[in-house]
Amino acid sequence: MKKTVKLKKKLAHSKRYSLLSFEKRRSLEGLVFSIPWLLGFIGFVLIPLVLSVRISFFQTVLTDLYGFQGTSKFVGINNYVKVIQDPAVGQTVFESFGLSLAKVPVIVAFSLFVAVLLKQKFPGRTLFRVIFFIPVILAGTIMTYLFRDGVGQMSVFSSITTGVQGVNTFFGTVMSNIGSIMWASSVEILIFLAALQSVPATLYEVVEIDGASAWESFWHVTLPYISPFVILNCIYALVDSFVASDNPVMSIMNSMTQTGTKYGQASALSWLYMLATLAVILIFILFTRRWLK
Repeated sequence: MKKTVKLKKKLAHSKRYSLLSFEKRRSLEGLVFSIPWLLGFIGFVLIPLVLSVRISFFQTVLTDLYGFQGTSKFVGINNYVKVIQDPAVGQTVFESFGLSLAKVPVIVAFSLFVAVLLKQKFPGRTLFRVIFFIPVILAGTIMTYLFRDGVGQMSVFSSITTGVQGVNTFFGTVMSNIGSIMWASSVEILIFLAALQSVPATLYEVVEIDGASAWESFWHVTLPYISPFVILNCIYALVDSFVASDNPVMSIMNSMTQTGTKYGQASALSWLYMLATLAVILIFILFTRRWLK
C-alpha cells in the first residue's frame, strides 16, 4: 500500500516534457482529419473551377479541351460577348430566374407545412419522415434519368376522367408539379423539422396561459423563432432550382457541349449564370436582413 502511494506521488511530481503543447497537438489532429476533405476539394472543386475559367477564353476542340497543346484557339472574352449578345440565351436566363423565383416560395411553404405535420405525434411518424427524406438518400442523377425515361409514371385519373376534354391534361400537370415540389423539398423539410424541435416549450406555455390559439402561437412564436431557417431554406431552394437538371439554362449548356466545338461558350455561360445567381442571392439576403432583426 505504501509503495503504491509513493509511486503515485512520484508520478504526480514528475515533470513531463513534450515537443508540442496541448493546443498545438489538438490543432495538428484537426489538420490531419481535414486533409482528406482538403484533397477532395482541391481535386474535385478547385481544379475544375480553374480549368473551366481557362476553357471560357478558348475556342476549344475535343483533342485539346484545356488549350494546353496549342490546338485550341485563344479568343479572349469573345465567348462571353457571344453569350451576352445571343437573345435566345438572355430570354432563357430570364425565364429560368422567373420560374425559380416563383417555385421557391411554394417549396418553402410546402416544406414548412409538412415539417409542422411531421412534428406532431401520430402512429407511423418515423415512416413518414423517412418517406419525405427518400429523395436525399437516393442518387438524384440516377432518378433524373429514370424519370426522363418514363419510369414510374402512371395516370391516376385516366379511368376517372375518360371522355372529359382537358381534364386529363390538367390533373397530369397538377400531379407533375406536386411530385416535383415534393422531390425538391426533402432537405428543407429536414431543416424545418430540426428548427421546430429547437423552439423552447416554455414559449408555448406562456402564450397558452395568455389564451393564444394554436394559429396565433404559430404566427407569433414559431415563425419568428425559426425565421433564420426560413431564409436559409429560401437560399437553398434558390440554389437548388438554379442548378436543377430540368433548368432551361442547363439544357442550353448541354446542347452547346454536344456539338463538341462550343465548350468555351458553355463555360462562359456557366460563369455568367453563376454570377447572376450570386447577385440574386445577395439581393435576397440584403432584403431579408431587416426581418432577422
